[in-house]
Amino acid sequence: MNNDQREFPEGKARIGFTLLELLVVIAIIAILAAMLLPVLASARRKAAQAACINNQKQLALGMQMYVDGNHNTFPGIASRHYGFQPSDWIYWRTNAAIYPSLAKSPILGAIPGLGTRSLTCPLDTDDTYREIYDYGDDSGPYLYSYSFNGYGLDANGKNLGMSTVVAADSSGQPTVYPFKQNMVRRPSQIIMLAEEPGTGSGRDNPNPGGPPISDGRWIPAPLTGFRGDPLTIRHGGRADVAFADGHVEPVRPDFGADKNNNLSGL
Repeated sequence: MNNDQREFPEGKARIGFTLLELLVVIAIIAILAAMLLPVLASARRKAAQAACINNQKQLALGMQMYVDGNHNTFPGIASRHYGFQPSDWIYWRTNAAIYPSLAKSPILGAIPGLGTRSLTCPLDTDDTYREIYDYGDDSGPYLYSYSFNGYGLDANGKNLGMSTVVAADSSGQPTVYPFKQNMVRRPSQIIMLAEEPGTGSGRDNPNPGGPPISDGRWIPAPLTGFRGDPLTIRHGGRADVAFADGHVEPVRPDFGADKNNNLSGL
């Protein structure tokens, strides 16, 4: 008698599952997985937001250290409109043949060991929309999540804050328009660093199909009408923002659009 023909000892039964039993086990596993997946997804989102908030705290600390070491003056606005300036808070432009690298950014140099990962929210993972968007210049896309409050200059040449601006004066000569820390009114209420949408998705952008974050400058504005920059909604309808006093909290886009919360000279 070969091995295939061996019989089990009397009173012994083959150990195994019937098809029905297997199907029941599989169904139970599927139900448990369906119950656990939303919980795990929520936990991942909360962990990502905690990391985002920590990023903002580190950047706010770097901003304060920069201000302390530069005569109480905030760094540059880092916008497309005003062009690259050595004082820009972040060197974000991707054309390395013309512009200095991100690693040399003043904000990163302010805190030894502050890495480039601090510039991106863990939920901001899709750069496709930014990479294909037409910005009309050779600076490339802005591949980071956070931007610095920068109204820029008004019609009379006054810097409305919160960032320093370098712009041509009436004679065409570059002129520095500094913005100092003691010019900030109500620092616990004024947004300093904003978190903007990186895509046109309705889960990220309060204006679905609207433009992505375009540079290191956040131009506060109402959600409709003016071309200003809204806050993202990637954190359950809110964005993480750092205030001028250094604290960080999630806020809704309409909070960011309110001048009482963003115009630092009021």
